Amino acid sequence: MRRMKSRHGAAKRAPEKKPGIFQLDDIPENAVFMIHQLLSLRDAARASLLTRKWLRVWRFYPNLEFTTKALGLKKRIHKVQRRAKFVSCVNTVIRHHAGTGVKSFIIKKNLNNQKYTHYLDRWMYFAVSSGAKELTLDLRPQRFIHYRNIQYNFPSSNFATPMPTSVEHLKLLFCYLRPSPTFFGLSNLKTLELSFVRITKEDLESLLSYTFSLQELKLSQCPNIDHLRIPDVPSKLNYLDIDLCWIRALEIHIQNLVIFNYHGSVRFRIIQGEGSLFKEARFQFSCGDAIEYAITEMAPALPNLETLFLIGFSKMVIPTRDPRHRFHCLKHLQLKMIMLSKKYNNLCLVSFLDAAPFLESLIVHVCNGSLYYPGKKTDLRRLEKREPHKNLKFAKMTGFDGERSSIELALHILESSTNLECLILDPRKYKSEWKYIYEENLRDVQWRVCGYNHCLELSTTFEIGFEL
Repeated sequence: MRRMKSRHGAAKRAPEKKPGIFQLDDIPENAVFMIHQLLSLRDAARASLLTRKWLRVWRFYPNLEFTTKALGLKKRIHKVQRRAKFVSCVNTVIRHHAGTGVKSFIIKKNLNNQKYTHYLDRWMYFAVSSGAKELTLDLRPQRFIHYRNIQYNFPSSNFATPMPTSVEHLKLLFCYLRPSPTFFGLSNLKTLELSFVRITKEDLESLLSYTFSLQELKLSQCPNIDHLRIPDVPSKLNYLDIDLCWIRALEIHIQNLVIFNYHGSVRFRIIQGEGSLFKEARFQFSCGDAIEYAITEMAPALPNLETLFLIGFSKMVIPTRDPRHRFHCLKHLQLKMIMLSKKYNNLCLVSFLDAAPFLESLIVHVCNGSLYYPGKKTDLRRLEKREPHKNLKFAKMTGFDGERSSIELALHILESSTNLECLILDPRKYKSEWKYIYEENLRDVQWRVCGYNHCLELSTTFEIGFEL
């Protein structure tokens, strides 16, 4: 450098390269499309204003969810103006959308009025024609309205073409559903959920007969369905959920139905077709005797039931003879009962255990609403000898508070279960558990409970000691 300076004067510095400026247009279009999928509808619309490429990708946005929150509508304005703004925003998005590549199309707004029928029909047609796989129409009002005030009729004419539609999940709330005479069905539909939908039993049966790929069916508070008949056409249906529907009879002719959930107050009749198999069921009754209904109606109607979760009230008494009907395949049982029997209370659950001689696991959720009838510590009642449970290996009681009938039920399980391996008494409702390891000799039972260090004598035969 000194020589160069002496010959050529001062040395010249090499020009420094300026760092490249990163631009949004440099991002590949596939990456931009993936970024748009992760954004919400409102954020994706804002991002489309940055560059032309992002604006072009915005026209293929896949998840169209139109709600008051997603569109950023303020609640301070009047509801009429809010609805008009909502309609204007949806129309603007649909007008600029390419009409292809839509995955989900969701409308959640109280538009149950005749003047919005034209807009809703056009939106539903856009959703079906754009290839949406998930279609949700929720016209739920802020305040409950009577079923007679439901005005919008879902346009089934959109499915009146022999070409298969791409809709796989359909959810409708607060609308009419009347399949047109030219209805060709939904060949790709997998999940159908109807809530507060006015549909007759004939229309529902016609709808199900054209859905060949249906896997899940959910009905909630549909007032016009009193007799539900499920034909054998949707051969893939394996899940059925009925919530607060006034059905009187349930007729099933499919073979793959495995899980059945019911919540209501009506005792209905179950009719099974040839080859129909029920393996798992959950029943929740808000009135009536749940245990009596299970033994008299469910046991003969569901001979292949393996898992049962029963919730409700019961005033069942302990019968002196063996039950007439039994669950010969029931292996797993959960009971959440409020017992109304003043004499035996929780001990009345023995009548249900007699009807399930092949149980392998039993879980009893003792409710706080159970009546308490105090008695002496050693005044424990014993039932006459019954047929022992040879398959029961696991038993659990939650909400165990040391009430007399609960202790009697636990002792009855110990005495009648010859192969029992584990019993859990949980007084803190899943916070802590009372466990013991069951041995062949019933007197050698070790209890371990956190926080208790006293010994309670229950009877002349059984002594339960608590250790820290």
